[in-house]
Amino acid sequence: MRRIIRSTGIVAASTIASRILGLARDMLMASLFSATAATDAFYAAFRIPNLFRRLVSEGVLTISFIPVYMEYLANTERKRALDLAQKILTLLLVSAAVLVAACMIFAPEVVRIIVRGFDDPSQVRLTVVMMRIMLPYLLMLAALAFCMGVLNSHNYFFAPAFALALLNVGIIAGILFFSRFFPEPLYGVCAGVLFGGLLQILLQIPYMARSGFKVRMSIDLKHPGLRRVIKLAIPGAFSMGIQQINILIATMLGSYLAPGSISYIFFSDRLSELVMGIVAVSIGNAVLPEMSSLSVERNYRKLADICLFSIRSVLFIAVPAALALMIIGFPIISVLLMHNRFTAFDAEMTYRALLYGSMGIASFAVNRITVPALYALHDPRTPFYAACASLIINPVCGWFLMRSSLEHAGLTLSISIASTVQMMVLIWALRKKIGAAAFREIGRPVLKYIMAGCVMGAVIWYLAGSIDWKTAAFMKRLAYLAAAVASGAIAYLAACYAMGVGEVRYFIGRIIKRN
Repeated sequence: MRRIIRSTGIVAASTIASRILGLARDMLMASLFSATAATDAFYAAFRIPNLFRRLVSEGVLTISFIPVYMEYLANTERKRALDLAQKILTLLLVSAAVLVAACMIFAPEVVRIIVRGFDDPSQVRLTVVMMRIMLPYLLMLAALAFCMGVLNSHNYFFAPAFALALLNVGIIAGILFFSRFFPEPLYGVCAGVLFGGLLQILLQIPYMARSGFKVRMSIDLKHPGLRRVIKLAIPGAFSMGIQQINILIATMLGSYLAPGSISYIFFSDRLSELVMGIVAVSIGNAVLPEMSSLSVERNYRKLADICLFSIRSVLFIAVPAALALMIIGFPIISVLLMHNRFTAFDAEMTYRALLYGSMGIASFAVNRITVPALYALHDPRTPFYAACASLIINPVCGWFLMRSSLEHAGLTLSISIASTVQMMVLIWALRKKIGAAAFREIGRPVLKYIMAGCVMGAVIWYLAGSIDWKTAAFMKRLAYLAAAVASGAIAYLAACYAMGVGEVRYFIGRIIKRN
């Protein structure tokens, strides 16, 4: 467990740096460009590389490549494992190149599918141009996802985790500098995406060399390892990437709503990802190689222990974070985004999306652990069926909810509903695999997290009600928000400690020992 905690710490620290830069990026985007038809076009175009990143790095590579590669490392010569890696890289790059070429040619048709609700031809053309500028980033993403799979398998976690921070550096450079050289400033932001991709690849090179990997193009579709990876790739990508697919569907449906709706959904998703990225993805990336290794050793008892420990860990953070976003989401948005062109109305609309989107944070966090756990337990079917259920529920609920008074917030609520249904199916299957008795160990701690979260919620609700977040001066809003967050965190930890929550008592005990 100590190795998992250490790996999680490395990934989490890198992810926190990325999220801080991501916040800076979003603040600049909101301040300089607000939420308009043009930003809707940018975020719609940016969904393609975003979806590709999730499907490849968190789907194909996470579910299919790492388990097979680690099995080769454990049971064969290192040279054979690296040979398999070379074949995977070749196939990835060729597939990505074909996809980029096809999307370049058929960009207008792709855009029409994604944003059928865009009525303004100039907005559609803007989306097409920005998509074409960013499409080469898919090649960089393919290489980056491959590096993540190899490096995580060799217990190098920093470079893959910190890569997203460099993407944000590139986009910030695009916002502040590259945008000056284009007639449409958002084209400069698109160029920043490419610059960020280049920085990401450059960071991986020394670590890949340290792992022993050498770039050599090699393809053999009859290779047994490659065929196993391909067999797992499509269902694995779908199972792990369903959240992003659902967000893409929300983008498609949002194009039928008022201008700015897609931007509101994007900003709320970014704030939700502060929690999901730092907690769920960090722990998920850290435990997957360990679970894959235990699966190779057929040590399923320890694998189950790690899975349950990981679920408890993500819920320990995800539950209070979701409650906090629902209660003080508007104060957070007013401090982070409500500047210059981003008005109080924009902040209110973003908060509506965030309020309902936050309801699915805990579900997503659990899904991020249970999907790879079931794959490690040789059950790829249940995650696939659970993702299918989510894919059916999301557009159906979204279509009806967006036509209600909820409008764009109905789309984020539908994602939360779909994610929760997916979680219920996955938990049911995992419970059958590792036994109902083991799951009873989770129920009581989670109930304590919820009770402690209610204590925290009362504290931050009281403090947040002390000022008018729409009209108060920025420094006053910042001070009150900092006080609310700090007080809420202290209240949550104190309540957890009083109820005997093991995670809090463990960390406090470690601090006391060091001092």
